[in-house]
Amino acid sequence: MSSIYKRIAILVLSSISISAAFAGSINIMSYGAKADGKTVNTKAIQKAIDACTQTSGTVIIPEGRFVTGTLYLKNNVTLLLEKGAVLLGSTNPGDYTPNTPRTVKCVSTHSRNGKSKFNAALLYAEDQDNISIMGEGTIDGQGDVKAFPREDKKHDRPKLILFISCRNVTVKNVLLTNSAFWMQDYLGCDGVVIDGIRVINHSNWNNDGLDIDSKNVRVSNCEIDSDDDGICLKSYLRDKPCENVVITNCIVGTNCDAIKMGTPGAGGFKNIAISNCVVRPSKFDNFRFWKKKDQFINADTSMVNGISIECVDGGKTDGIVIDNIAMKGVQTPIFIRVGSRNERMQVDSPLVSTMRNIIISNIISDQLSRRTSSITAIPGSYIENVKLNHIMFDVYSEGTQEERQMSVPEKEDSYPSPHSFGPSSPAYGFYIRHVKNITINDVQVNKLADEQRYPIAMEDVHNAYLNDWLLQSKDGSIRSLLAADLRIDNCKEIQLDHKPIK
Repeated sequence: MSSIYKRIAILVLSSISISAAFAGSINIMSYGAKADGKTVNTKAIQKAIDACTQTSGTVIIPEGRFVTGTLYLKNNVTLLLEKGAVLLGSTNPGDYTPNTPRTVKCVSTHSRNGKSKFNAALLYAEDQDNISIMGEGTIDGQGDVKAFPREDKKHDRPKLILFISCRNVTVKNVLLTNSAFWMQDYLGCDGVVIDGIRVINHSNWNNDGLDIDSKNVRVSNCEIDSDDDGICLKSYLRDKPCENVVITNCIVGTNCDAIKMGTPGAGGFKNIAISNCVVRPSKFDNFRFWKKKDQFINADTSMVNGISIECVDGGKTDGIVIDNIAMKGVQTPIFIRVGSRNERMQVDSPLVSTMRNIIISNIISDQLSRRTSSITAIPGSYIENVKLNHIMFDVYSEGTQEERQMSVPEKEDSYPSPHSFGPSSPAYGFYIRHVKNITINDVQVNKLADEQRYPIAMEDVHNAYLNDWLLQSKDGSIRSLLAADLRIDNCKEIQLDHKPIK
């Protein structure tokens, strides 16, 4: 084939590929949407979505500022925000529909009297297939206006995204900001991909960055900065655990918990893998002000927990792997908790929460409070089969001799948080209670202040294996962990460096 024919063939193929790329695409401007930042375009944009679902295409949000109320994403529709496009949530609460989901019933989606509670959203979908939000634009909920109540757990505030019982969901590359409530909530979905998004959420109380109660989920390459929990896995539905979730290569900033499972935990968490993430304090602190609330926290900004695994509502948690997490600005680095709060998700009868098969490895963190990393269950129930490997903590607390001898309350039915146990614990490294078969290898705890508590305290622990622990004192000297460094109460089969402690 001559060169000129080759060039013609290339041009023809290019034109075909370009036309195919835009086949089925609808620009919202063609339905009368106005990019003036004032006109409420809900009807125009919804007409574009409704038309596009008939042909399985793309709804294009072009450059400009488009105000809207609740939009319903539908089967086989991609919402594409072009560079410079800003989809603005209306500041009028009346523009958001108080949805009543059909496919799920739980405390998140219904109040006790059956009325909708937390289901208003800017972008809503239920029982839909193949829906996507993509592009280089921004979705701004404008959640900091006075029309939305600025109060913890207050109803009548829309989420930015709420997808329920959907299949094959993709959210990619966009910037999500300023929700009036949680930023995004994926409940009962199957097949969720969240990749390369940025989240900035500091407009109001309960400003989580990402909430997931679904299965077969991949979260990657995201940067999240939120006032409330950063990445939070939830489990509302009995017998439907949040499962098969991968989270990797993310940066998480928060004033609460950075990477969290629960609450709630009615169905539990299964097959969760989290890796290669950086955790840091949030860039903003509009509501928490931890330094003012805790005299022992010297940092201006900090988060409550770096890694939190909680199961307190009757679910079963099994198969959690967390690896390669670097954390800074953390009050409590690791918080693992089984409790008996038993929130009423779908049934009134209380169930026993269980947790087993947890591996956490390659963790570096500071610790800014006296609320030590802990692994605790409740009397008569045990967390089982836990392995912690290759961990380094820089501890800034100044625990006292009195705290060394203290008792820690059980708080069986409390909301799971290190704060529920009080301001301190008898240890500055780990406090472990009601646990069976735990191994903690290769740990270095660096005391950067005058800390007088035990490095580790254990209570009602069976089969614990502690190997290769190093303790660094304030003066920089390093030594191995000794049996005298351990507080052991009502424990069985404890080994230090492969030797039994009698």
